[in-house]
Amino acid sequence: MKALVVAYYFPPVGGGGVNRTLKVVRGLAAAGWEPIVLTVTRAAWVQDPALLSQVPRRAPVLRLPNPDWGRVAIRGAPRSAPAAAGGRLRRWLIPDLHVAWSALTVPVAAAMAATRAVDLVYTSCPPYSAHAAGFAARVCGLPWVADFRDAWIECPTRLDFPPWRRRLELGMEQAVLRRADQVLFASEGAREAAVQRVAGLGARSETVLTGFDSADFPDSDAAPPAGRFELVHAGSVVTNHLCETLDRLLDALRSWVARDPGVAADVSVCFVGAEPELAERFDRAGLGSWVRVEPPAPRALLGVRLRRAHACLTLAAAAPYGSEPIPGKLFDAVGAGRPALVLTPGGALARIVRARGLGYAVDPRNTERVVELLAGLRERVLRGEAIPGPSEESRRALSNEHALARVLAVFERALVDSRRRRKQRWTHPSPSVS
Repeated sequence: MKALVVAYYFPPVGGGGVNRTLKVVRGLAAAGWEPIVLTVTRAAWVQDPALLSQVPRRAPVLRLPNPDWGRVAIRGAPRSAPAAAGGRLRRWLIPDLHVAWSALTVPVAAAMAATRAVDLVYTSCPPYSAHAAGFAARVCGLPWVADFRDAWIECPTRLDFPPWRRRLELGMEQAVLRRADQVLFASEGAREAAVQRVAGLGARSETVLTGFDSADFPDSDAAPPAGRFELVHAGSVVTNHLCETLDRLLDALRSWVARDPGVAADVSVCFVGAEPELAERFDRAGLGSWVRVEPPAPRALLGVRLRRAHACLTLAAAAPYGSEPIPGKLFDAVGAGRPALVLTPGGALARIVRARGLGYAVDPRNTERVVELLAGLRERVLRGEAIPGPSEESRRALSNEHALARVLAVFERALVDSRRRRKQRWTHPSPSVS
């Protein structure tokens, strides 16, 4: 069986948005499928060329030219923060800055579907415009699995769009949800909201958490430093619209060090791969001596870096929708075997942290609670006590291997549904028109 995988974010592009699709491609190849990846020649995003070594040999990669208006939108902006500078183009290009590239995928997907060069199409968003290729392939009779790594309408990074655009994109989203044979969501909150809007979607959809790949977290001698509490956040902040939550964290850190100046000597908060300009914000807050920014770590080294922390920090976007996405950095914490310290207003993200025993979830608006939690963790570390990470049961349940088994089952269901449709079409042909 052959599957066309349509994904804008694919190696050598790096970052959290790549992991889910790359693991799906690897899982398909390992299960005997022949995945064919349709992606971009060059993306205006962080690069991690080492990830190319993880692309299976039996997975050919077709790269389309990149007439990417996003590159125009970020001209003159810091290279580490492309999405933050979308400006007018971000406002008017619907549904996203990558719609021009997605338009090029449509005839390719349609041709492959019409000639039965592949047996199924899988589209991954964001960008949401990537689903156009799935729509075209589905019209040509190919089964289609649409994957929402992030919610569309409820995405925290899209809250600043005007109401008229929300109404327009709501119609686009519903067209995808109604047409796709199977729909995957990376968050149960996103799925629940979509099911309420689209009748019959519940039977055609499933929540599959992204999980972690054990290969990204090899056993090593990496261990947190003794006598110093180290907290690490991996990934961007500005481009993920996490600045409001970051400001609340900085308020808590300032309050903490004001009460206990010794914190600055034996606590380290490190943002790996965050935008360099954040260092100035930390300095202005008077925290620059112990809150810092490190350059992005290649995926091959990120696991070791996280294992050298006592806990992994995760910032969620502010309410109302910041409580629903389940960010990849949560699964990175699980993979590293470290507790997650998640600043979230509640919702699905807080529920999974508490239900699975993955660490601590606290509302960033509760400054006193944030300080209390940080102080307690620091005291345990300074006493030489280990901070327990997730259990082996939780690690197994959130492993990529577990997630891939469910994704493959969804692919099989899409194939079965497609065969049933074709059989019904031949058994009950449309009446001829005289």
